[in-house]
Amino acid sequence: MTVRPLEESDRSTFLRLCEEFYSTGATSRAYKEEIAVKTFDYLMDKHENLWGYVMEDQETSEAIGYTLITSYWCNEDGGNVIILDELYINQKLRHKGYGRQLLDWIEKEFRGKAVSITLEVLTTNTAAKQLYAKLGYAEDGFQVLTKRL
Repeated sequence: MTVRPLEESDRSTFLRLCEEFYSTGATSRAYKEEIAVKTFDYLMDKHENLWGYVMEDQETSEAIGYTLITSYWCNEDGGNVIILDELYINQKLRHKGYGRQLLDWIEKEFRGKAVSITLEVLTTNTAAKQLYAKLGYAEDGFQVLTKRL
């Protein structure tokens, strides 16, 4: 598997994968194409704290999935925190180690640039929670509270 930044030529692939992600039940919100387009445009503008990557099969260059990563400064942690905002792997290609490979890649890519990695997972997504736990991710005692504006 290779990981590379999303490029303008990946627009249709990103939109397709994003729609697939939202249809899996991994998020509590429905897919909205206008939001996905806005996110992709934001990525293409090279915003300072949003990164998008596509994972590809090394032999076929087929898109395996994508990830969106953002960050913020955390006074408690004393540095930048990387937020794994979205991680999607095509359902047909799961259980082949791609998730683990991507998380290893993220740790290497952001080591020295961030002090920690955080992510959200639906409480019902037991498969993802098991993978994250195997890789050292643990609940930190905080609950995410959201108010839509």
